[in-house]
Amino acid sequence: MASNLACIGLDVWRRSDFRDMVAVARSEAETIAKDGEVGVHIWTDVSGARLIITTEGDLVRVVTPTFYAAPGAVISEPQAVDGGLVLAELVNAQDEVITEIACQLEELALLGSATPPVEGPVSVVVLGNSVRVTGRADGRADGRADGAAPGLAFEPTGAYAVSTDAVAQLTGVVLAVEQRTVSRTGQAFTAARVQTDGFQVTLCVPAGDPTLAPGDVVEVQGYVVASIPALRD
Repeated sequence: MASNLACIGLDVWRRSDFRDMVAVARSEAETIAKDGEVGVHIWTDVSGARLIITTEGDLVRVVTPTFYAAPGAVISEPQAVDGGLVLAELVNAQDEVITEIACQLEELALLGSATPPVEGPVSVVVLGNSVRVTGRADGRADGRADGAAPGLAFEPTGAYAVSTDAVAQLTGVVLAVEQRTVSRTGQAFTAARVQTDGFQVTLCVPAGDPTLAPGDVVEVQGYVVASIPALRD
C-alpha cells in the first residue's frame, strides 16, 4: 500500500530525511493560525503537494500531507472530534445529505472561531493508499453535477469506527488526470479528478501506481483531507 507521503511525491525512507524535509517546508510555509505557542502552517509545492504543519513553540507536533485542489462538494456543519479530526455532512444543491465524512481539515484551527452554521464549498482530497482500476465507464458516469451514475459509492469507514479515523472507501469514475512532479524530491505523482456518489474528489497516487486515464472506474481505499477556503476569509 502507498503511504500518504508517497501519494504526493514526498516519500522518504529515513526519519532524518523526513525531519529535514519538514524543517525546510516549515521555513517556507504560510502561517494560517496562531494561538499562543501553537501555530498551523501550510507549505505548498509548485506541484500542488502540501504539508499542514502544526507546531508548539519550536516543536513540530503534527504533519499532514495533502494536495491543493479545487472544491468538488458542499460541506455542512463540520464538527471537531477527538484526535484532531472533523465529522461533517456533504450535501447536494437541494441541501439533502449525500454522506457523512470523517477527515483531516486544513483549517481546523479556524473552525472554532467561525460563525455558525458553517456551510460551503469544500475540496476533498483522497490519498490513495490502495487503488484498483476495475473497468471502464459505460458512458453514464459523465461527471454530471448530480453524480447520478450507477455503481458509484462513497463509504466513510472512519466515521463509523470505534475510534474515528480519516479514511474512506469509494468507487468512482476518473474525469481528468494530471501528472505532477515535486520540485524538491523529483518524485512524480498523479492527481486525478474522480466523480463518486454525488460529488467529486481529487485522488492522489504515486505515478503509475496504478496508471489512470479518463473513463477508468476505480476502487479506492484512502486517507481523506478536506479544505474549506471560506474559513480563511
